[in-house]
Amino acid sequence: MRKFLVLGLICLSALSVSANNKVMNKLYMNANCFVNGGVNAVCEACNYSYNRPVRCAMQIRGMSSRGFWFNGNQFGVLYPGQCMNGYVYANNPYVDPLVDANASVNCQF
Repeated sequence: MRKFLVLGLICLSALSVSANNKVMNKLYMNANCFVNGGVNAVCEACNYSYNRPVRCAMQIRGMSSRGFWFNGNQFGVLYPGQCMNGYVYANNPYVDPLVDANASVNCQF
C-alpha cells in the first residue's frame, strides 16, 4: 500500500512540474503603434530581451474618427534582435480616418 502511495505522489509532483513549465513559457510583449495619416496603422513588436526565438501572435485594433474598430492579426517567429510588424487599414480614410491603434502581443518559447 505504501508503494502505491509513494508512486501516486511521484506522479502528482511530475504533473505539477509539467503544468508550471507550461505557464512559465508564456510572455507578453509591448508593441509600438503609429498611425500613418489616418490611412493605416503599423504596430511593431521586437525581440530584444530574449536570447532565443519566440513564437508570437499579435492582435491589432485601430479606431476610426467615428468610433469604428478595425482588427488585424499577425503571427510569426521572432528571432533575437528581430521585429514583427502588423497592420490595420481604414475602409475610407478620407471620410473616416484612423485616429488611434493599439496591439497586444502574446508569445511562447
